[in-house]
Amino acid sequence: ESPRMPSPPRVIVIVGPTGSGKSRLAVELARALGGDVINADALQFHDSLPICTARVREDEMEGVRHHLVGCVKYGEYFDVRAFRARAGSIVRECVGEGRSVIVVGGSNYYAQALVSDSLMDVRDREEEECISDKSFIDDIGPNGGRRTAAEDGTVGVDASTAYARLAEVDPESAQRLHPNDIRRVRRYLEIFDTTGERPSDVFKRERTMKKFVSQFDVLGCRTIFIALKCDSKVLDEILRARVLSMVENGLVDELEQFARCHGVESPDGARGDVRQAIGYAEWMPYLQAKVKMDSTPCVDSELASMRDEAIEATVRHTCRLSRRQQSRLTTFAKQYGWPVRFVDVSDSLSKFCSERAAFKDSWYANVVHRALELCEHEDVVELDSGNSSKQVAVHTCEACGKTLRGEIEWRAHLNGRRHRKASANARKRQRLEFGTKHPRLGRQ
Repeated sequence: ESPRMPSPPRVIVIVGPTGSGKSRLAVELARALGGDVINADALQFHDSLPICTARVREDEMEGVRHHLVGCVKYGEYFDVRAFRARAGSIVRECVGEGRSVIVVGGSNYYAQALVSDSLMDVRDREEEECISDKSFIDDIGPNGGRRTAAEDGTVGVDASTAYARLAEVDPESAQRLHPNDIRRVRRYLEIFDTTGERPSDVFKRERTMKKFVSQFDVLGCRTIFIALKCDSKVLDEILRARVLSMVENGLVDELEQFARCHGVESPDGARGDVRQAIGYAEWMPYLQAKVKMDSTPCVDSELASMRDEAIEATVRHTCRLSRRQQSRLTTFAKQYGWPVRFVDVSDSLSKFCSERAAFKDSWYANVVHRALELCEHEDVVELDSGNSSKQVAVHTCEACGKTLRGEIEWRAHLNGRRHRKASANARKRQRLEFGTKHPRLGRQ
């Protein structure tokens, strides 16, 4: 047989919930395809707290070159725009030399911002966010550029008048917004006044135009999204084991040393601070007590109790984060319509804690092999986008004078203390206005 021609370089983006094995898969794909790994986890950019941020260790890299890991000094600000510029140049260099690139990170926010410019017209955000019209509207001008002072012509319009006009020119957009969300109502009207198009049509076109476009298409390489998914119960077990392993490997010493050197709490006005990592805030009561021990001795039993509670809180919050990430990733694929290929790692990870030897075989056969197949497959596999324009139920609470959108928001309002109190007051006013029958008279 004739020798197989080498495959062209690719840009492979691996996303998924924390603890699902993204870093492990990135290394194995890089070794199999011959490429580099680019970190897209915002907290792992920092050179501080490598254990707390679950940064990939040198021995775990297995000789594969990793970029943007521990590259930001304490106090430096490294936002998504800086990441896109640095990572983009690395991708172009690797592809130019015939090497593939594997981008791996916790949130899909940084990874998506690298691949597409669809997020680069919005205000910088460190928080993982679902993609929605709100993401486009914050700072985007009607023609796709940054806002200018001349575009703020609707500032003097009151909320009710602005919303009524939006409902007239674009009922679909009005139905999505709350009448009191005056900033976005005004921006929608600015888009309509400047372009002559309904904002809802503009957003639909933006999603259609950008959902399959990668900035690296011009390099002649394919961009592939691989998303790891896992059963929540399996992932909970993995995350508990990981937190306990972090504690055994020196997490507490790392946190104490950092707190003594830089302070327990973030400085005022700090942006992108590494203390945002889950596994730091949960330890703050312990760290504050530990740092103050020199001047105010703390009972060992109290400190031990704080330590145990910090461990449990870290496990609890990490599990909660993984569920949010998994849910947002599904929304990302369905709503934004990008060609994401899902790989289920549940069966393999279920063997991680109990059958380590079986785990390695299962991981390679069911995860690595499947991911390599997806990288070689030429056809675009899309996830059903569903009905993205479904109507949102609108409810009005007479007792509170509030308008709620969606069943979840409405049920939460009905169960809230403020609504129950307002309803009780309304019933009292009604009894005072119409009177109440005497119990005995009521039985006649």
